[in-house]
Amino acid sequence: MKRRATPRAVAAGPAGAATVVATALLLLSPPPSLAQDTTHPRDMNLPATGFARPDPERFRVELDNGLVVYVVEDHTVPLVSFSAFASVGTAHGPEGAAEVLLRGLQQGPAGVGAGDFRRTLEAMVAEYQVAMGAEETEITLNVPAEDAVAALRLLAGVLQTPNLPDLPTLARGPASAAGDNRSDAAAGESGPILYEGSLDATVGAFHDRLFDGHPYGYQPTADDFAALNRQTVAEFGAAYLSPDNVTLAIAGDFAATEMREVLIAAFGSWSARPAPEPTSFAPVATEAPRRLYLHDVDKLQGWVVLGHELPLVPVEEQAALEVMNYILGGGHFDTRLFRVTRDRRGLTNDDSGFLEPSLHGPGAYTFRTYGRPAVIRLLIELTLREIERIRGALVTEEELFVAQGALVDGAFAAGFADGNATARTLALEWLRDGNHGRSAAYADRVRAVTREQVRAAAQKYLHPERMTIVVIGPIDEIRAAPPIENERRLDDYGRSGSTPRSQTGAAAPAQTAAAASPETGRLGNQQRSPKTPPTSTTSGSTAILEEMRRDRGSR
Repeated sequence: MKRRATPRAVAAGPAGAATVVATALLLLSPPPSLAQDTTHPRDMNLPATGFARPDPERFRVELDNGLVVYVVEDHTVPLVSFSAFASVGTAHGPEGAAEVLLRGLQQGPAGVGAGDFRRTLEAMVAEYQVAMGAEETEITLNVPAEDAVAALRLLAGVLQTPNLPDLPTLARGPASAAGDNRSDAAAGESGPILYEGSLDATVGAFHDRLFDGHPYGYQPTADDFAALNRQTVAEFGAAYLSPDNVTLAIAGDFAATEMREVLIAAFGSWSARPAPEPTSFAPVATEAPRRLYLHDVDKLQGWVVLGHELPLVPVEEQAALEVMNYILGGGHFDTRLFRVTRDRRGLTNDDSGFLEPSLHGPGAYTFRTYGRPAVIRLLIELTLREIERIRGALVTEEELFVAQGALVDGAFAAGFADGNATARTLALEWLRDGNHGRSAAYADRVRAVTREQVRAAAQKYLHPERMTIVVIGPIDEIRAAPPIENERRLDDYGRSGSTPRSQTGAAAPAQTAAAASPETGRLGNQQRSPKTPPTSTTSGSTAILEEMRRDRGSR
């Protein structure tokens, strides 16, 4: 056997050391094929993404009663997903009727006890959720493929004859009617209260302020529930849950032809009736100067939401508004807000803008961030500064190029990424528009946006001088923190806002006590946040803040 040659030792001294260093550098240097390529994507001659929106007619099924369903085969996993979208929400009908209907949808079909319904879902290993916003409701049911037929029959029963609750029980008060579907419970410092609930509470508080006195923000009272009767609620449900006012999305591991047959058997007898005329809701308007609402909780950081109403946006302006928001704070790692707050200063993990359009009334445009008490004021300052900047100067060609590509080839394409996404996207579009013209033209509209249109959108839909600012956190620490970059005092960012009023027009007792001292402000008794539907059943802003306060002693 040959012996492996023993390497000769490198001679000591300067020459030997130089040889070692040179050899090490050579070994550590990447080969030419692994060297960083700094060529701009525009100059790489990359092929087009090839994405094209699928033809909706491939999946669309319309029953004789007018019910429109989108059926998409997807054999990726042995699951089937059902989604039902209905044009009904908490802003519709007599006060409290939608909340009672919501509870009925959560409890399953009439004739099946709520306990039996839950046990049936458990036996299927099913996931079932009902979400009601101000104008829309969504029911989702996810099951293993072998239970798809039985699950669809259950869903048909829920939509046609929901199991309405006992009205005297609901008359005990709004809390018993909340019907929050969220499965995550407050879990102290390490749970959703710290990482999710606190921002949720801040968003909920913002919406409570913005929509105070508006149908989107109304919270039913015990008297509202007491004034209802079962027949009133049943008629309300039958009017809004009808084939012409509901669309379905079905996707998963099945044969489309067989699923169509099951659909006809489950929904074919559902009586057709004209859908209610859409309800238009009054606008809301914030005023200058800015309003500042401070809610003191003993936490290690603070949360900020600032923004104002978003009016109905004409179709021809929607693309420019989306491009503008993507550049400013569109929830990715290269927004202007992310660069100035995270990349350059390390103040926060996120500072993003959220367009929350409504369908037939006012929406909201919010900016959300959080951080240590010492940086909260600077976060507010930088956010307002970037809003002013995008209103004043044109965005760069580079920013426009990136935003257009990301929206068309990223966000829009993601709406058709798999069978469930495709079915849901098309079903929602049909419910809202009655056609698919919006999605057909989306890519061309976004690619046609100019820098001037981006600035015009910022000037029309962003008004920093009249924003509402909500801060939740250790207010005294936030106030006392020394300035980092000559940012203003906390109270200089807006005038102390008035407290929302209860439905009777009188301030709630806890709110009255706090009106003169914003740092001890309470969120009052409005528990539902009017977010863009479909959304969670309630915001739980009050409950979350109370939990945060109770949690002080456990830290």
